Amino acid sequence: MVEYASITAALAILASSLSGVVGSVGALPSNDLRATALISAAARSHQVSGSEARTAYARAPYRKPVLRYLYAVAWVGAASDRAACTTALLLGPEPREAATQALRHSPKLLARLRAARLTVSQAATAIGRGTTDGCA
Repeated sequence: MVEYASITAALAILASSLSGVVGSVGALPSNDLRATALISAAARSHQVSGSEARTAYARAPYRKPVLRYLYAVAWVGAASDRAACTTALLLGPEPREAATQALRHSPKLLARLRAARLTVSQAATAIGRGTTDGCA
């Protein structure tokens, strides 16, 4: 029973993080200015400090703005409910694996990844790392 709840919590956090990507964004941002604007909006909608979200974007361990954006979106989703995130990390699936599964089941996201010239593996790695760092 606890395992089911933790998996559900992990997937809820991931869905929350990815909703910013799928929701109002027509295409994944390819420049820093657009990405930081979208991250600030996502932070406001998740009741997370915009300056902390922009700092997470700036410190993302990636060079491409689109990977930094995915990292920061996951960070915002994780930071919005750290207790649930920590529980999900301890009891749920690995964030990278959950992200891979969620991406592969979303035709819209797959199309946007292809348009941004990203693989599912690259995107899932960025999302997984952002989720892990956002829980800290």
